[in-house]
Amino acid sequence: MNIGEILTGAGLKRTKQREALLELLKNADKPMTAEMIYENTKNMSRSTVYRTLEKFLEKGIVTRGVVQDGDKLYYELACMGHRHYAICLGCHEMRYIDVCPIHDAKVSNFTVTGHKLELYGYCDKCAAK
Repeated sequence: MNIGEILTGAGLKRTKQREALLELLKNADKPMTAEMIYENTKNMSRSTVYRTLEKFLEKGIVTRGVVQDGDKLYYELACMGHRHYAICLGCHEMRYIDVCPIHDAKVSNFTVTGHKLELYGYCDKCAAK
């Protein structure tokens, strides 16, 4: 997956900020909040991060989700395919689930076009407390 191709394919101009933000999301092992992205970028204002994420969302480059009972929005690259996570209720750590247990779900008289699955519980550290 080439960062430049993602931008030009979406009809967006290649800028250092856009490329840096995409590179960060590409290398992330879990979804990131806008604040996490801002903290991991250099020479980029918060407003630039938010505007760029909104533009990427509009163009279908990223997906946005909210964790249960959460007030934070999380972003990840759309081209990574759909992903599912186990989320710790104690420390809020998100762990990627490497299989999709409902990939072939069928509902009568209904066309499934997508789904989201989040599992909630406690990681080993939080469960031991």
